[in-house]
Amino acid sequence: MRMEAVSQPAHDTEKCPTCGGGVYRRSYGEMYAGSFIQNGKRVEIRRVPHEGFVDPIVLDIITQYFDGGLYRMWPGAPYYTRGGKTVHRDVWKMAFGDIPTGCHIHHKDSDPANNRLDNLECLPASEHMSITWNGTRAKRATNGYFTQAARDAATEWHKSEEGRLWHRRHARRSKGWLKWKREERSCPQCGKKFNALVRKSGAAQIYCHPNCKAAAYRARR
Repeated sequence: MRMEAVSQPAHDTEKCPTCGGGVYRRSYGEMYAGSFIQNGKRVEIRRVPHEGFVDPIVLDIITQYFDGGLYRMWPGAPYYTRGGKTVHRDVWKMAFGDIPTGCHIHHKDSDPANNRLDNLECLPASEHMSITWNGTRAKRATNGYFTQAARDAATEWHKSEEGRLWHRRHARRSKGWLKWKREERSCPQCGKKFNALVRKSGAAQIYCHPNCKAAAYRARR
């Protein structure tokens, strides 16, 4: 992480206490923060964020920095998370305090990467789920799931800067090449020698190729 690389605006700035980099401190007055249901009635929330609040800093496509920690967007996950917590909920709690019971924090523009405070609002869970479901239903009607278009989009993501960045970080973190050993064995189907994977559980690769595995299965049947 290189906080010193964060661009420093010309006004309203402070220094990061960790690295001295420029930090943008947005000035917020009283603002609409959302609503929740109390005793069957809707209660509107208008508050001034707690003093010292700073919006998240976008470090790259899959990483955001907030309140001294890094939040990342994992493949298949809907939000940026850190230790089981989501950045948009932590942003709202840092600004306004605890989230009312039975409420969700909603992205007004439906973009999970836009976690600025002015893009978040507190809504009753049922209302938030309704908004989410309607958006999902519209996507299904337009694109469908597991269509050729969806598969093509997945391929494009894995080729993209975001996808490649995730794979590089995942490989460094998991160190999969150190988990299993290899030893030379003979394939019981074709007799060819190959380097079989030997897993920590003791289970080892039996066949040299999926074709041999399929041929052995057909022979057994």
